[in-house]
Amino acid sequence: MSTKQEIITANLNDPQKAAVLHGDGPLLILAGAGSGKTKALTHRIAKLIAEGVPPWQILSVTFTNKAALEMKERIEKLLEVTEGSGLNNQWETTTGTMPTMGTFHSICARILRRDIDKIGRDRSYVIYDTDDQQRLMKMILKEMGLEDEDLKPKAALGYISRFKSEALTPKQAESEASTARMQHVVSAYKKYQKALFEANALDFDDILLETVRLFTEVPAVLEKYQNTWKYLHVDEYQDTNHVQYLFITLLAKKYGNLCVIGDPDQSIYAFRGADIRNILEFEKEYKEAAHIKLEQNYRSTQVILDAADCIISVNPGRPEKKMWSEKKEGPKVIIQEVADEKKEAMEAIRAVENIQGKGVKLSDQVILYRTNAQSRLFEEACLRRAIPYRIVGGMKFYARREVKDMLGYLHAILNPNDSVALLRIINVPSRKIGLTTLGRLQAYSTDNNISLWDAIQQIDFIPDINAPTKERIAKFADLILKYQEKAKTEVVSELMGHLMHAIDIEHWLRDGSEEGEARWENVQELKSVMHKYDGLEPISSLTSFLEEVALVSEVDKLQDDSDALTLMTLHLCKGLEFKHVVIAGCEEGIFPHANCAFDREQLEEERRIMYVGMTRARTYLQLMHANSRMLWGQTQANVPSRFLEDIPESCVERRTDNVLSAFAHASQRGADAIGTGTHQSRHSDNLKVEFNQDIDYSNDGFNQEAELTVGCRVSHKTFGNGTVKSLRGDLVEISFDNGQLKTLAMSIAPLRLI
Repeated sequence: MSTKQEIITANLNDPQKAAVLHGDGPLLILAGAGSGKTKALTHRIAKLIAEGVPPWQILSVTFTNKAALEMKERIEKLLEVTEGSGLNNQWETTTGTMPTMGTFHSICARILRRDIDKIGRDRSYVIYDTDDQQRLMKMILKEMGLEDEDLKPKAALGYISRFKSEALTPKQAESEASTARMQHVVSAYKKYQKALFEANALDFDDILLETVRLFTEVPAVLEKYQNTWKYLHVDEYQDTNHVQYLFITLLAKKYGNLCVIGDPDQSIYAFRGADIRNILEFEKEYKEAAHIKLEQNYRSTQVILDAADCIISVNPGRPEKKMWSEKKEGPKVIIQEVADEKKEAMEAIRAVENIQGKGVKLSDQVILYRTNAQSRLFEEACLRRAIPYRIVGGMKFYARREVKDMLGYLHAILNPNDSVALLRIINVPSRKIGLTTLGRLQAYSTDNNISLWDAIQQIDFIPDINAPTKERIAKFADLILKYQEKAKTEVVSELMGHLMHAIDIEHWLRDGSEEGEARWENVQELKSVMHKYDGLEPISSLTSFLEEVALVSEVDKLQDDSDALTLMTLHLCKGLEFKHVVIAGCEEGIFPHANCAFDREQLEEERRIMYVGMTRARTYLQLMHANSRMLWGQTQANVPSRFLEDIPESCVERRTDNVLSAFAHASQRGADAIGTGTHQSRHSDNLKVEFNQDIDYSNDGFNQEAELTVGCRVSHKTFGNGTVKSLRGDLVEISFDNGQLKTLAMSIAPLRLI
């Protein structure tokens, strides 16, 4: 007859079993990527319940509600005894409640609903969401007499959130106020907290902060919860911030039954306040803590793990661990050099199609990149090859607000009677033209049967709009008129550059937040697209560009994402896995990001981001770098990422179109092997380089800009065969044999020469 313990520890490896069977006292589980940490955690909780610990005495903190739900379901399954096991009715403790599981926020909100009155707050408090916070902060900054150029609401809230994650009160934050801007932030923080208190409201950060204050100021409440939750479990401990650390530390103080699980090598959220020291210093704080490493990986091949380990091992101060897998055989990691960013996108999609040909679904493949702005070329390549795709955690490039704003300007310059475009941009960046004023403008245009643009030009005659507002609207009209003239002499990329400077869009978007930085990069990337049209006449350059964008948007509407390729940033891929992973932009200044050039801690985090990206792959991993890249409106010639040099040659298959580059790399590796004993075993065995000789570049539709000529015959996946009638920039007009005449963008149309 099987015992409860045997049932629960069945199918676990030895370290997982040790984690499950560990009894009272602190426990640190270092769980590498793909090592089955959720399994170890759920089996451990099930074992505690099976041994008689009341479920309500167990707390498990996860980072998402989805993870909490998944753990609950797994525990319920584990505690269901199958017929014939001999334990039919012996697990009475499983009837009734389950352990408390949830995110830090959900657990703390539950505590505050019961006990916040003990620190002088009303239990009927409301929680302000992001919009509520921004509206409140906007009012506060207005009261302080601060303009957007001094401090934007979103930036102020970003600083305040960081203060709260560090458990700093407004008074304590004063020591950080070394600049005039930070003094404004601290003043806004004080007023913001006062306004929240008066409204009986908490923001998301307050939910944790007020719980810690409750525990600190009212020991009886803390003791109540210490006696309630005697066994504590924290998943993803490397991602906890200081307030979360304080919450857990206070709860664990009485009984010391704290199990934390995580991987310092996967700590990639410092920008959100995550403090890697919480896991690195756990054993200093709990000197009697047991320490278990989960090093067997169930996801990736050994080749991928060896490559990833060599990259992460460079980081100092990390606990030593070596991931291993029973999947000893597998393809080598491909490091592919390409000429530029266009070729990178083409080759990435080619690789996806190649793996798809081996029976791997698109949904089991991903292209990862460091910044959102890099997604555009991969989107275009997908459209061109008629590959359905989904953007995870972000909008498709041309749907992003800041991109649509700049396109709105260009539409208004080309056609000022485009009222939708005018309404979109008249207050971007802010010109203090409010909804009431816009309503009066629209009413005037309707009453007088004229366009909105005509009404704007007649602003002096419109009643009920004050003189300063009329002056701001007149300046906006002058701006559009000025750029209408410029559009006659400047190609669209020049026009955009001058316009961006004139409206100071950089200052408007770059508000000190991560999101603001990403928005600015997207606007610069939009300018990159425009350079395709530099060879056309100015007005033709503008119209052709706007036509292409319209075509991309139309194609997006037709996308069927049932089996779709995933495109996402590296920060969002944690916790996911794919059969085939492509990591693009592995160049200095891109990845690692330029921001970390003089910051050792940031560089260490960039290395962890690469490690996380690589360990998403089960079988196929491709790392790509370009010799030159136009990104954010500028062409850069970047050297390959330092991370690539850390990967042993035994793990790598190199691909390049550049024979000289390939031999230069091989020679350098050979010199390294001869010159230093440390490199010899790593690099001297395998200097074989592949030059993509197995790929047929002819007639694959990837070099259409160069190949298409008027009169040539082409094939389209949807419209069939046709003849090219005209070419204009990136646009091609085709007369199809079925009688249809279509204008298509070459960068996205799935065309093939025949």
